[in-house]
Amino acid sequence: MTQPTFAPFIDGESWQDAGPADFTVTNPATGESLGQETECDRAAVGKIVASSQSAFQQRPWQKMSAAERGGLLLRLADLMEQQSEAIVETELLDTGKPISQLRAGELPLTAAIIRFYAGAADKVEGSIKSGTPGEVLMQMYEPYGVVAGILPWNYPFVNAALKVAPAIATGNAIVLKPAQETPLGTLAFAKLCVEAGIPPGIVNVVLGSGSVTGQALIEHPDVRKISFTGSTAVGQHIQKSAADQMKMVNLECGGKNAMIVFADADLDRAAEAALLSGFVNAGQLCVSCSRVLVESSIAAEFEAMLTERAQKIVLGNPRNESTQVGPMITRSQYDIALSYLSEATSDCNVLCGGSTADIPSPCNDGYWIQPTLLSGVRPGMKVHDEEIFGPVLSVVRFKDEQEAVSIANSVNYGLSGSVWTKDGSRGLRVSKALDTGICWLNTMLTGYPQISLSPHKLSGTGVELGMEGMLAYLKRKSIVIGIDDDAPVGWGLG
Repeated sequence: MTQPTFAPFIDGESWQDAGPADFTVTNPATGESLGQETECDRAAVGKIVASSQSAFQQRPWQKMSAAERGGLLLRLADLMEQQSEAIVETELLDTGKPISQLRAGELPLTAAIIRFYAGAADKVEGSIKSGTPGEVLMQMYEPYGVVAGILPWNYPFVNAALKVAPAIATGNAIVLKPAQETPLGTLAFAKLCVEAGIPPGIVNVVLGSGSVTGQALIEHPDVRKISFTGSTAVGQHIQKSAADQMKMVNLECGGKNAMIVFADADLDRAAEAALLSGFVNAGQLCVSCSRVLVESSIAAEFEAMLTERAQKIVLGNPRNESTQVGPMITRSQYDIALSYLSEATSDCNVLCGGSTADIPSPCNDGYWIQPTLLSGVRPGMKVHDEEIFGPVLSVVRFKDEQEAVSIANSVNYGLSGSVWTKDGSRGLRVSKALDTGICWLNTMLTGYPQISLSPHKLSGTGVELGMEGMLAYLKRKSIVIGIDDDAPVGWGLG
């Protein structure tokens, strides 16, 4: 049977002859081929960016009010909910995520992000500054024009919303580039945008590899801002590539985040939070707290709690409602995670997991790794210092508050953290001491989309989410108005 070709999206339509289709898109749960994906070369990227630039400059888009743009986003959120089962099916094929996670978590979060920015669209305020009696000083915001949204493969729909919603709310046009392994969700999202009434060309999609398509997109002179979510190495490359044209760059990159559990914490809730953070989406989550730092006096007890519960996690066919953990989404990340495990098992204690998982047909050829708990992990080990991006949770012991903060901050990343204690003063003190963009105190993975995320250290630059995340899609302008016709304006040569 002939398989489909996944083509880029331009002016509200699929562009079937954009280029060669020689990359196979695979269902990670089964290993089956879903079809072939087109790769956009530099000329194809140029045509798609030109489409977005033209759509941005069109009078209807320029004259549309912020409230009207917000109304389009509200329709987009409504459409997502009306077509939720079709979207779930797309994501099942694209990412292999458990159907329960998609229905109860990812789709509601995506809609919430869109609705947040729909409501925020007309809430951007400029300001009047104090000046001389003969002048009025104004500061305001303007859209960049065409922005690029470069997406990771772990949460295609959520990340598309994270970039499209604030871009549209602020009046930009956007070209999305999904990860080559997961194009289906982004293409479906772009089609929903047009169906919601967003003018064709305002949301376009390029397809292909990072080295060819992505590079052409970030170097295109009409792309004035780049928002990227992905690995630190690629983020560093994008920042360097964008420097020559002085483009604004927003990067959310890697994380090696720590959850700190003190002896007085509610250990039952902390254990549940640790397992959710470490194993949701098979650990393929940048803000996941994959290091669990536990006070020595309760470490043995807490490790036993984690082990008992981790062994009950249901791994398997993502179409089963009872499944809690699905496959690794890409073959390359599957291999990377296994290489970390192979090295770690010789230096650490494996409390559970530690290898590949055998899943019955039709999932027997998927990318499956057992949820893994490691103890005896110490700073300096690769499994402690480097991001694995897989279902691996490392337990590290500490003796006091000072050592806990030192260990948590010892890595090169600073994306998120979590602190668990019943001592309110200590909780706030340690939360402030962590060098991270977000910290959860006695909770985990909550606060979205209202709370902003500002990565620290090698975790990135700029800000996403919250009102600050929307302002990141606007450039600032100051205007000085002279209102005193008798004020001198030059040398008086006339």
